Amino acid sequence: MCLSLGLLAGAPLAQAAASSAVAAAPVPVTVLNGDFAEPAFTGVNTGVNPYAWSVGSTAGAGTTASVWRWDAATGGHPASLTAAMLRLPNEATHGLKQRLRGVRSGARVTVTYDESPSVSNGCTPAALAQGQTYSVQGEGGALTSRTTLPTTERLPTNFWKSAWRTGVALTFTAGANEPLLTFTSAVPAAQNNNGNCGPLITNVRATQEPPPVDKAIPAGALPASEGFLGNDRRTTADAVSYCNGTVNRCTFTAEEDYSFSYYAPAPVAAETYLNCTRNTLNRLRPVSTANRSYGDLPAAAGLPGSGTAAPTNMAQQYTQGTGLSPAWTTTQDRSVTEIVQPAEASWIETQAGRRRTEGWFTATTKATDPNSDWRLHTVLDHPSTDLSDRIYQRTGPLSASEKQRCQSDRPNAPTPLGATSPAGAER
Repeated sequence: MCLSLGLLAGAPLAQAAASSAVAAAPVPVTVLNGDFAEPAFTGVNTGVNPYAWSVGSTAGAGTTASVWRWDAATGGHPASLTAAMLRLPNEATHGLKQRLRGVRSGARVTVTYDESPSVSNGCTPAALAQGQTYSVQGEGGALTSRTTLPTTERLPTNFWKSAWRTGVALTFTAGANEPLLTFTSAVPAAQNNNGNCGPLITNVRATQEPPPVDKAIPAGALPASEGFLGNDRRTTADAVSYCNGTVNRCTFTAEEDYSFSYYAPAPVAAETYLNCTRNTLNRLRPVSTANRSYGDLPAAAGLPGSGTAAPTNMAQQYTQGTGLSPAWTTTQDRSVTEIVQPAEASWIETQAGRRRTEGWFTATTKATDPNSDWRLHTVLDHPSTDLSDRIYQRTGPLSASEKQRCQSDRPNAPTPLGATSPAGAER
């Protein structure tokens, strides 16, 4: 027999553990400045790097390496788009990189873009006659080598005529949150003219098939929080320091498809009571419940896992973004009327109502170049604001060992011991 004393219903975590096997429909992914138009420039080309993209052997803003960008007329794109030219300056590998915002680890990502051989007047005919080589890779996927179409026609302006191939596709499974997309020239040293002859790309677009929500992850094993500044990874502490600077420095946005309320597994609370008597027992039994929060943010954030309710700026950002005002730890004391039939066992189980919220703290004021924008991804698990805790009184038949215990003789000595021996206190 099980008597539930909870007030609200909800699906237990165990019942929701199986992830959906149905793949989600592809959804657009934001590729920042995928046409390489920003910042704007005049003339046929510029060495000023495009906003939102990083150039260098590692991702990050502030590197001295650069790609070239060609204007629409010189680049010759059929949709009149600006084109970026991949370079190998001084034979050091420099990739053109961007993190795909909003893509989760495990997502199936498809990137499309357009490619062409160089139009640079620094290219020799031999460098273009067989097309130009480069590599493209999405973090978690294989490195893919590609060769553009060849070009053999030089324009009256002394630039080469482009040969665009549109709709080139790359598909990969993201190996990390916000996976890095990287294009790198592979033009041989003898043909790249010290970085002045490289393949062109533009019109970068992406879609993803998001992974199903995994509700089987226990609260004590949440994914680690991740900090980013532009395309760079940064420590969680650095991101917290930024967002916690002022009350509106960051905005919290929950990923609703991956946030949910649930009931935690029900543990046994306190002892099991065995009714070895011949009568039904009816009594009041005190029951205490405790519910804590989980997370891995530094204590300065005032959010789990510090376990405090400090009124920090980030705590206010979380409350404003979710509409929730959770207590990070809760306790409750109450009494349960316990009814135990003869030859039955009775015990109490408690089941906590919980809320798991996954989302992003992002810089409220956006920089001109997104490489200067802070982002912090985190997962918090705390007492629910919309599910009450449950208390179960459970009863069942005695086990074989419990029956044996109930039927055993009383543990006392015979009384009296003898005609001349007085009875003791424990006889």
